[in-house]
Amino acid sequence: MAKTLILSVGGSLKPLLFSINHHCPENIVFFASVDTEPQITEILRQIDLRTVKNFEKIITPSAENIGECLKSIILKLPEIINRWQIGPEDIVVDYTGGTKSMSAALVLGTIEYTHCFSYIGGEKRNKEGVGTVIDGQEKVLILNNPWDQLAIGEKKKISTLFNLGRYLSAKEESQEAAKKVSSPERSLFNILKDLSEAYYKWDMFDYIGAVHSLQKARHGLEIFCSHPEAHAHFISLLTQVKENEKFLNSIRNINEEKMEMLNFFLFDVLANARRRAKQENRYDDAIIRLYRALELRAQMELKKYGFEASDIKTELLPEKIRNEISSKYFNERKGKVEAPLYACYQIIKAIEENNGEKAIGHRFFECYEQLISPIIDFRNRCIIVHGREKIDEEKFSLAWQNLIKFLEVDEASLPEFPQLKF
Repeated sequence: MAKTLILSVGGSLKPLLFSINHHCPENIVFFASVDTEPQITEILRQIDLRTVKNFEKIITPSAENIGECLKSIILKLPEIINRWQIGPEDIVVDYTGGTKSMSAALVLGTIEYTHCFSYIGGEKRNKEGVGTVIDGQEKVLILNNPWDQLAIGEKKKISTLFNLGRYLSAKEESQEAAKKVSSPERSLFNILKDLSEAYYKWDMFDYIGAVHSLQKARHGLEIFCSHPEAHAHFISLLTQVKENEKFLNSIRNINEEKMEMLNFFLFDVLANARRRAKQENRYDDAIIRLYRALELRAQMELKKYGFEASDIKTELLPEKIRNEISSKYFNERKGKVEAPLYACYQIIKAIEENNGEKAIGHRFFECYEQLISPIIDFRNRCIIVHGREKIDEEKFSLAWQNLIKFLEVDEASLPEFPQLKF
């Protein structure tokens, strides 16, 4: 039983009546030409109108011009579907009646709105087997959802969007595709939706939301990969998703600010910068994230010594820098000392000296001109911070190599988002 039947109307009534009686629709949309419009009245006279709640007509001025046929459908059908509040699973399209142009236009014009096409055929026909189906010999042929084949193109589109870091667009495309395809394919598009949503949230530093979406995607992939004929790419994708989920679970409660968690956060900020540059060519955004990573590393080091960069307790500072830090970085409005990046490393260096150490605080100043200054200068001069300078790939690459060297980070330890292959 179909909630809505859309059918093309030709000169022969029997196949159309057979289709209506077979599908028992609540709503009917008749697609007819000017010449076949009178047939609609005869059809309504012969069916049980107690079961049909609504009917509409779409009339094409030309039964032979496929462009005119398609135009008529496109102009009126969306409004009918919206008014009746019906989805693809509620619609059957029967393209048996009318001219070949009308049938072709009906398929083209409704492919966005349905999972199911119907055709009234039969083994016994007149005109020595090549004419119309003989009355009483009709048979309903339900055609496989064409979107299951057309979905190949949708998968490639989603794959391209995802791999370019356009995760929100990939999610939206996956949602739309899931509405059109039938059950086996729908599960895959729902997985792609959850994956895209997970990596979009992760990319926006929404770790808790990302974990939730990635768990859903991983569960769907596990079911999908349990099939004996599962493609090797999906098995590999599942492995990477599990690795990513493990990383996310290490960072999800970032507000706890445990040192190990902050270290994962540092890695994630660096990976985020790399994606901005490599996937999207957004070097200004990427350089700002590099600066944040440099700043975060200092804040982490201060935390080891019991300091918060946003509220420095000056009485605990080494005496040699206490007055300088207190006077230079005191925020009168907030009534506390806030240490920016440079001051953070000053404090760290002074603490190291008091402890007889030479670590990251000393290295910051020892290699400042060679490694650190370019990162800070590029960030300060870029258009979206203080200056008017456009950051290009060369400047980002220099800043990236400098920062990785200074932080002594192995790039292989940074989280990688998967690449989809369709």
